Amino acid sequence: MCGISGFIHPTKTIDDLLRMQQCLIHRGPDAQGHFFLPGVGLAHNRLSIIDLSSAAGQPFYFEKLVLIYNGEIYNYVEIKKELIVKGYLFHTNSDSEVLIKGFHCWGISVVHKIIGMFAFAIFNQETKELYLCRDRVGVKPLFYQVDSAGIVFASELKALTQGQHTEICNEGLFEYLRFGYTFEDLTFYKGLKKIPPGSYLKYHTGKVTISKYWNPEEFIHNKFRLTENVLADQLEELLVSSFNYRMVSDVPVGIFFSGGIDSTALVALLSKNFSPLNTFTIGFEDQQFDETPFAKKIAAYFNTNHVEKILTLKAAKKRLDEFYSIYDEPFYDSSGIPTSLVAELAKEHGIKVVLSSEGGDELFAGYPAYQGYYALGRKMMPWPQALRKGLTKFIPTLPFAGVRNKIEKLKQLVSSSDWIDFYMHSISSITDKTLKRNFLDKFDTTEKKYISDETLNAGLHPIELFMLWDLKYVLPNDYLVKIDRATMHHGVESREPFLDHRLIEFCLQLPLQMKLRNGETKYLLRKVLSRHIPSSYFDRPKMGFNIPLFSWFKQEFDQAFLQRLASNNFHRAWPQLNPQLVENELLVYRHGNTLNKEINIVTMWKLLNLELWRDYTNAHKHQ
Repeated sequence: MCGISGFIHPTKTIDDLLRMQQCLIHRGPDAQGHFFLPGVGLAHNRLSIIDLSSAAGQPFYFEKLVLIYNGEIYNYVEIKKELIVKGYLFHTNSDSEVLIKGFHCWGISVVHKIIGMFAFAIFNQETKELYLCRDRVGVKPLFYQVDSAGIVFASELKALTQGQHTEICNEGLFEYLRFGYTFEDLTFYKGLKKIPPGSYLKYHTGKVTISKYWNPEEFIHNKFRLTENVLADQLEELLVSSFNYRMVSDVPVGIFFSGGIDSTALVALLSKNFSPLNTFTIGFEDQQFDETPFAKKIAAYFNTNHVEKILTLKAAKKRLDEFYSIYDEPFYDSSGIPTSLVAELAKEHGIKVVLSSEGGDELFAGYPAYQGYYALGRKMMPWPQALRKGLTKFIPTLPFAGVRNKIEKLKQLVSSSDWIDFYMHSISSITDKTLKRNFLDKFDTTEKKYISDETLNAGLHPIELFMLWDLKYVLPNDYLVKIDRATMHHGVESREPFLDHRLIEFCLQLPLQMKLRNGETKYLLRKVLSRHIPSSYFDRPKMGFNIPLFSWFKQEFDQAFLQRLASNNFHRAWPQLNPQLVENELLVYRHGNTLNKEINIVTMWKLLNLELWRDYTNAHKHQ
């Protein structure tokens, strides 16, 4: 795992390149390298995982090609053999050499051969073409900025924003307030963009083209018609292959272990060939959030080298204070705090690579909320939209802000155009109607088409659409951002075995009853897992990786909400927002406090994060 940065830009110098490289030193503390010609620079920070020799360092060169690369190609040995047959010679045991020679042989189509996670840049010194490519699901980040003179890119935004005057992207702010993050190609900064998952960018003579090479929607329409036992056998074979590939490493590997179904599957299947495993668990003093007893019991069953640590209030406060040294944009997911701590715990025990379980819920209908949203939606969605929209006229608007917010959300749910529209309204903490009304700095808020009409009209169950939306948008922009930044902040590489594209494509073709049956989630995965450990070890309600953030910091947050958000400083800092929006949310929050309820805590946390991010950014803008 590494950090990459670079540019094709006539005004950029070697000093600019080295400054970008230094910004990403945490992503690759083991070695640094760079390539520079007037107007062209590529820099690499290396976290040595495969082939630790200096010969495998980057930039990597072959003929006229220059490569910098962040990620892992797990099947590089197989691709290497294929290239040897074609006459290519190899001088290292690195996946970097396989990637550059694979690109030389097949061009950008090499991505279709790769099993892995990656973000890479390849520059052709002869043609002056630059390719920027990101893996299928968006495990690894890659950002860029284009102006009339050239292009600049990096693994993290901080390498692009340092020392620059940056403006807020209003559309990014809008998405953040709705969902807690930005998605597709947007970031929080005007002019700075993401390479979307499953896409590559080509830059040549000032022209930018972005092409998509993988889309999960292509696989969701055709369902398997095989017996349950056959599907379970095929699933187990894929799980074993995916999990084993993620153990390819020349340094020690650990597992983030909660004792839930997904991480238990990791430990159970890997224990067959890799023993003893290293497992790490973060616990909490509040038993409502603590999974350490479950994890410890299963770790003992498989005889792992198990390490656990309780996240104290003091440690959580320290992580909260450091939050925006990890994240470059306002980021509402507070589980980044324990994720950072468990990454640090693994690092302290000599672990450089960790496996995490992101993706299991999205592939196997693991979130109970899917069923809740569907139960609510089935009361509304069967009626024609025109009729539902007409009915909203009879839903009264009441004066109190808290009730008014709920009524406005109900109106949006009732008038949803389709199930994806309904799901987006369900998971957003502020309705887009409220935001549009309260955005003073207007911009085009035309609703995007996030899921194709073909998929929406394909007769899929709404829960399948919910999972697809999460796979395409929540995973790469929330959960994978969290795990990547929290681990790389500590110089640790995270791998996500459930996000092997072969496993994703298989799961998309599973009938829903193989994922969700009689209210039981992850049906087929449970069936496979029960072959290796009694179900009594893992049959328990889902807890999730959350912390009691608001109960821990209630007094501090009360002060921050009431002082920071109500001040004129907030309104001056965020002129895009109508002050009435914030005042209404403060009113609802105060009302919730009198009832001892967290009515709109997610919205309040999002608003406070704008200030926490601004504080950190202002304090470090000249560093």
